[in-house]
Amino acid sequence: MSAAKPAKATAPWGRWFGTIANGFAVLGGVALFALMFITVVAVFWRYALRDPIFGIGDMSSLSLVVIVAAGVTYGAVHGAHISVDILSAVAGRRTKRLTDLLVRALSVAICGFAAWALAVKGACGLPCGAVTPNLGIVHTPFYYLLSAALAVMTALLLYQLLTGLRHWSGQDPNEDNG
Repeated sequence: MSAAKPAKATAPWGRWFGTIANGFAVLGGVALFALMFITVVAVFWRYALRDPIFGIGDMSSLSLVVIVAAGVTYGAVHGAHISVDILSAVAGRRTKRLTDLLVRALSVAICGFAAWALAVKGACGLPCGAVTPNLGIVHTPFYYLLSAALAVMTALLLYQLLTGLRHWSGQDPNEDNG
């Protein structure tokens, strides 16, 4: 098992992906701190003061959405997602190259479709009832944030696909060689 190799930090696109991922990481860190604060306050109010805060679940859920969006983007760019490569031990390099091409193309299609679907769903917002149950916070910006996270992941996967095609007969820089 190994983590997927991140985009080359020396390549211009690799630096761009790194900058975007780090921005998402900062946003996710702020959301994680907010979730921690919300949880501590909610527990104190519920058990010490015996007066639960109305709508605290809405705040926690929306904080988690931001954390997930940040985690997906940061994990994709910095190679935190785990993959198991059994095929290399069983099949030859040509087979692995073909399956890499297929998997990367399918990944671009799936992540791209998911990013598009989230943007479309987010555009509907209040008329579609996409609001939190207690406080009525509209989900639109959170759908857009998840869409942006998956769009960055799609762009990274497309970059890796094109890089793999460019290095078809040589060493693929996206492959983990360690």
